[in-house]
Amino acid sequence: MKIRKNIKYIVLQYLCTSCQRIGVILFIILFSQLMTTVAISQNPNTIAEINKRAQEYYDKKELSKAIIEWLKILEIDPNNEEVQRKIELVYEEKHKKDISLQRAKLYYRLSRKVLPDNVENAKNNSKIAIENFIIAYRMDPNDPELQVLREDLKLLDNEIKLELAKKRMAEEIKKKYYVLLEDANKLMLEKQYEDAIKIWDEILRLVPLDTVALEGKRQAELAISNRLKYEKIIMLIASGEELFKQEKYIDSRNEFLQVLNLDAKNRVAKDYISKIDDILEEKRTYEQRRIQAEQFYVAGINNLKTYEFDQAKDNFENALALIDNYKDAKAQLEAIPRLKKDYEEQQRLLKLQKIDKTFQEGLLALTEGRYRDAIAAFQATLTLDPKNELAKRYLSTALDALRVQEEEVVDENNPYYSIVQPLIESGKRLYNQGNYDESRKQWQKILNLFPQNRIATEYLLRCDLAQNPESFKKFADNIVNEGKKYLADRKFNEAYRKFELIASIDPQYPEIQNLMALSRVEKKKAGFEGTDEDFRRRYNVAMQMYQQGGKNNLQKALAEFRVINNKYPEYIQVAIIINKIESQLRFEVTEEREVKKLTPRQQELVREYYFKGINYYSNNQFELAITEWRKVLAIDPTHEKAKNNIKKCLILLGR
Repeated sequence: MKIRKNIKYIVLQYLCTSCQRIGVILFIILFSQLMTTVAISQNPNTIAEINKRAQEYYDKKELSKAIIEWLKILEIDPNNEEVQRKIELVYEEKHKKDISLQRAKLYYRLSRKVLPDNVENAKNNSKIAIENFIIAYRMDPNDPELQVLREDLKLLDNEIKLELAKKRMAEEIKKKYYVLLEDANKLMLEKQYEDAIKIWDEILRLVPLDTVALEGKRQAELAISNRLKYEKIIMLIASGEELFKQEKYIDSRNEFLQVLNLDAKNRVAKDYISKIDDILEEKRTYEQRRIQAEQFYVAGINNLKTYEFDQAKDNFENALALIDNYKDAKAQLEAIPRLKKDYEEQQRLLKLQKIDKTFQEGLLALTEGRYRDAIAAFQATLTLDPKNELAKRYLSTALDALRVQEEEVVDENNPYYSIVQPLIESGKRLYNQGNYDESRKQWQKILNLFPQNRIATEYLLRCDLAQNPESFKKFADNIVNEGKKYLADRKFNEAYRKFELIASIDPQYPEIQNLMALSRVEKKKAGFEGTDEDFRRRYNVAMQMYQQGGKNNLQKALAEFRVINNKYPEYIQVAIIINKIESQLRFEVTEEREVKKLTPRQQELVREYYFKGINYYSNNQFELAITEWRKVLAIDPTHEKAKNNIKKCLILLGR
């Protein structure tokens, strides 16, 4: 309270001194910041108090209450890892207790069903029920269901002991027991209750604490003490049994409930109600199972449409776990490996096609001198196939070619255009005026920036030719020699540009026209027809192995094509085949699809839905818990804890 009063005082003081300078909006912002600061400062104490309370619940084995308290802390501090761990541990503990309780109840019912016909089976089932009851009881002795179950198990144990005692009786005594039992029941039907009591007593002397005799004697005494009440009970039991035969279970149950209102210990009514509850529960859970199985089935079909095979597998398995042989879920499940394999092969081939397409586009652009397009295509190839060494090599070639091209011609896209263009205009003007020295200076400035610049080189040669023919010849010879070297390396485009430069300045330069013609002819000849006999033979052999297919043949073909490519790099068809083979060998096994990384918002929602599910689970609201955990899986299909928790809930729901 003291903190809040201080805040109020600060705010009022702030209003008095500053309202004229700032608006109400700024005041609201400041006030909210102050309140947030206080709330944060108070959180540690609040968290400590809640944590202490949760721990006390946990120590007293009140697991559901402990979980609820710790969840309150997560509302204040969602990233509190210590509390998250505690909730997980308690959840697992509560789940173990719930499973043990459900198993104890299940085996109790199974034991009662087989009594008195199969005592050994009843004994074994009772033993399992008691073992699970002990596990659950140690974890949560205050559970009301466990209190009721404890009494039921005691009675069951007594009945089993009595049945075993009957089995151990001498044959004469056993025979006498069943004769007396038949006589007692006959007297009860004839409404001779006093005589019936005598027979029941005789049976109890023979088999003390026999449950059938005890119940029979109690019914006879009730008939004597309150004939109307007893006859009403008999009538209701008869009505209930008839309705049960007609499968009118709700009406039958109501009849037996009326019996228990009149006689709370009536064994017949209790047994029938237990049977009816099992039948109704089975019907109800079957309908629930059917609805949920349909949801899983539809989700699985949708997963297949979006090629989410692992999630589809989970959904079909869940549908079959709920209802065996549900629709064609089993067939869908069996088809998944084939569908997955077909899809992966389809994706592999599609990827290879894309790699081949982008690589070919890059080669074509490179040969046509469209270096930017070539670079983009080779980069796209490497995005699809990062280990493609051939694409890396040609990308490097395209980058080098682009750099040379940008030096040769500085266009408007070049950041140096505003510097180079005025020098070009000035150099041309001075050259036209015959001022070769000054013009030469302008061109030299450009070449200092771009040594390969075509227009600067051309005009520099023109100036040399005008001023000093010998100097021009020396310079021109160097350029022609560069062209010849390109020619020898089978780089015909580069060679032609060098020769064309000299020809544009001096068409009479020795053999320049022949050199230009030679580069054009060689460029035209470049290809399979221009290769020698040895390489044509290599090519045919390599192609034959390539067309035969198979990993071994592809590897041999690749080796031959690489030899051809090293000598004839301009023969792009060979490069294309090499790329195809290398990609095919690399992608023989389809790469796993990358798991999408969750956004911070998605992570927050996953955490929220996950702990909501635990909250519902702690209150035994298993259906709602499953709904929350399915929301988790909708965002993050790989969330193993949510998957496992759903399966645990399905077990608890008897599915």
